[in-house]
Amino acid sequence: MKNKAFDRAVDDVSEVFMFDNWMRFYFIFEEGKKLIVKVPQDVVDQIEKDFPTMHGLVELFNNEEIDQQKSTQNVCAFIGARFDGTKYSDKIVPKVFDSKEFKIETYLFNLWIKGHESYLETEVMGFADWKELYAGWKEQDEVKDYISRLKNAGSGAAIQPPTCTTIQ
Repeated sequence: MKNKAFDRAVDDVSEVFMFDNWMRFYFIFEEGKKLIVKVPQDVVDQIEKDFPTMHGLVELFNNEEIDQQKSTQNVCAFIGARFDGTKYSDKIVPKVFDSKEFKIETYLFNLWIKGHESYLETEVMGFADWKELYAGWKEQDEVKDYISRLKNAGSGAAIQPPTCTTIQ
């Protein structure tokens, strides 16, 4: 049985990864042969108001060239600085990354993005909207059943994703 601090750490670390995905989904632009993160000031201001913890992550990325390696390094450094040994014991965050709970959560979030990509591309949505839509999707019976099967599955089990088509 995991403790409440561990569960909160899974939620916090997962939220950082979700935020990073959201930011890269809407705010990466190609300039020449470089990819640059450009978050408009009004969006930065809204993030600072609604998600003050994530404001520091925007500051790491904004107006900077980005690639997969730099993104991973920045996200891990951000998580380490904000949570590892500060908000949580220095033993918790490393366990989060190796946990089934975190792996399932990141898998589900990526599955949600893939399944809703065309809808998410229709307009630039706020991170709060993404969180609300994702939470709603996870509350659908088909998805709840899928999550339950993932949590109960043994290593290497092949489980088909949910087939629900309702946009949340």
